[in-house]
Amino acid sequence: VGCGRSRTDCAGSAMAPLAVFIVFFGPSPPWMPLTLHSMSLNAQVKFVVIGDAAAPDVVPPNVVFEHISYAAMQARLSQLLLPGNTSSVRYNWTYKANDIKPFAPALYPQHVAGYEWWAWADMDMVFGDLLRFMAHAVTRPACCKVQLRADGQPQSANKVNVYQHKEACPCDPGAQVNVISPLYPNPWRKKVWGPFTAFRTGLGTELFRESPHWRSILATNKYAHFDEWWGPFHDLGWETMGDVVTRLAEANGTVILSKVKLPYAEAKSCRDTACMFCPCGAMRLRLRPGQLAVNERDVMLLHLAESKLAWLHSPSVAQLPAWSPPEPLSAPMSSPWGGCVQADNLGWMNRTCGATCTARAPVWDPTSQAGQLQHATRLSRHRVFSRWAGHIKYAARADEAASHAVQVGACPPLELERARTGGGGNV
Repeated sequence: VGCGRSRTDCAGSAMAPLAVFIVFFGPSPPWMPLTLHSMSLNAQVKFVVIGDAAAPDVVPPNVVFEHISYAAMQARLSQLLLPGNTSSVRYNWTYKANDIKPFAPALYPQHVAGYEWWAWADMDMVFGDLLRFMAHAVTRPACCKVQLRADGQPQSANKVNVYQHKEACPCDPGAQVNVISPLYPNPWRKKVWGPFTAFRTGLGTELFRESPHWRSILATNKYAHFDEWWGPFHDLGWETMGDVVTRLAEANGTVILSKVKLPYAEAKSCRDTACMFCPCGAMRLRLRPGQLAVNERDVMLLHLAESKLAWLHSPSVAQLPAWSPPEPLSAPMSSPWGGCVQADNLGWMNRTCGATCTARAPVWDPTSQAGQLQHATRLSRHRVFSRWAGHIKYAARADEAASHAVQVGACPPLELERARTGGGGNV
């Protein structure tokens, strides 16, 4: 990716590798120190956090906070709709801010100038070694332009389904990946993911304009899932960014994705019957320089998703110190930000699978040893596929969150020492 990998010196490159935009309005979440730490470990990536919360007293040098009130953001979006207009965008809830992510480079062009890639991301993320995984992704381009039927669908779905057909989407020599989505490849050819999707700046920093509905999406107070491949507006025929990227890939051929099945993780139920391919089952993480391991699998990133309520009710999270720069190796460790950080109990193993399973589903023994739990919840590329996957639960109520609170802090001493001295390799 540009100058290369996260441990490569980019000083001689004409372009910086990646700028990641996050749009979030409301108080800073309790996992913010961990997210900042994961950002700091991606030292060659710039993170731009846009919102109304005050920046922490100390932030990593590669993180920029753009402070703006929600009212002022709406005025800027009104200007984007019609120059000179400051009042046509009116939102009364902050979750709508997710629709703003695809507009971020247009609103803050100074932060993408000179960068090879830009990306959007959610706030409830823990980042692994982004550039290492992106450098792997660009090695296998997927060129999916094909003949389409009158309804806009491919004449042969097999020719564009690289998930199931390795020979699909062949490229000529020199083809260059310009969109990277951890969700892709997948069985239904969806090409963006709301929690994180990256684009080469050469493809464009105002791709939202490719959607004929972008003005209507900005104007409505309803969350349109503009950053996603799914949602009620998509079902009504509005082009979200997922639809835009699919059209530009399959009809125009201007978008080239990657055939690499990147590992990534999400703390989400594995029994979401609406999406039995989606990432799920994240229960624990270990973050150290050069690696994020989730359920013992090295992954590109983790979306905290359904674990957030447990973070809000966790005593150990409440005691988590603010992020601070790593201390010298010779200094005593006074915070978890000097090496390896772990978080457990993102979810828990329920005794039974519940209503989504049959009566023949096994019963989990809560006295099982840690090794048995690790085996039962092993992550594949992005999901837990064992027979125990349906037993993984996430807190949906305050009492569940209090009973199954996230435990976060420094890794055990051996793991901590391995992280500080660079030993250990992959988990």
